[in-house]
Amino acid sequence: MIYVSEEDRRRAALAKEAARAFAGLVGWTLVPCTSPMPSVLADFEYADRANIVMAHWNKKVSLTGLIKAVAECRTDLLLVEPSQVSGKQAGNYITLLLCRDGEVQIVTGLWLWLQEPGGPIHLVTNPECGDEMRAFMVDQSGIHPLPTPPWATADAERLGFWTVRRHWELTIGGHYP
Repeated sequence: MIYVSEEDRRRAALAKEAARAFAGLVGWTLVPCTSPMPSVLADFEYADRANIVMAHWNKKVSLTGLIKAVAECRTDLLLVEPSQVSGKQAGNYITLLLCRDGEVQIVTGLWLWLQEPGGPIHLVTNPECGDEMRAFMVDQSGIHPLPTPPWATADAERLGFWTVRRHWELTIGGHYP
């Protein structure tokens, strides 16, 4: 049996709020995952037009279970995981489970990037990790891999991270993923 503490519930609620806010930012309409989907996805929401499940950290759900569900449904999954909770604020990690050609790809440590308000939202791997850079454009139709990062210079890179943080705070409020 898995014991879920008050702290766990608070972390899950903040992650769910951030996942919904992200969906709103890119224009996805969410509906609860329905019975044809695997039971591991029951507490999450689905954006039909983008074919993606918006998931949030839940102590009772395993990554292995999510991977199996993504492969079975042939859908993508965006997972918001809280790093820590301090009062009403939490930092979040974004992980993508992408189903491509029947295989599930896992991309962890993603950050939001935005060139300008009203422009496309991008997800990019943390440039400070030293891992291979991965970049995705996110729009109403889903998540699309990019061959290169969405910026041309180091200044544009820094500005895009700053812009998305300010845009998030002004349009959504609350904690930033």
